[in-house]
Amino acid sequence: MLVFGVDIPLVEVIFVLSIIIFILLIEAIVVISLLIKQMNKTKKLTGLIEKLSNTILEIKKKEIEQLDKLKRR
Repeated sequence: MLVFGVDIPLVEVIFVLSIIIFILLIEAIVVISLLIKQMNKTKKLTGLIEKLSNTILEIKKKEIEQLDKLKRR
């Protein structure tokens, strides 16, 4: 096979391309695993923020109830 006027055996070209594809596959697997880990952390954080907002809402309701009791006196 001629590449830029140089004779290169086809087996070597296929070998180099397969190595490049293998490296890209490993890279894609690493990136996907990192994205999945980040997504799981984001889900946990979302749950914690929702729990925090519910707690704050409950505290505000209790405060309003206490203020109403104080106003009635």
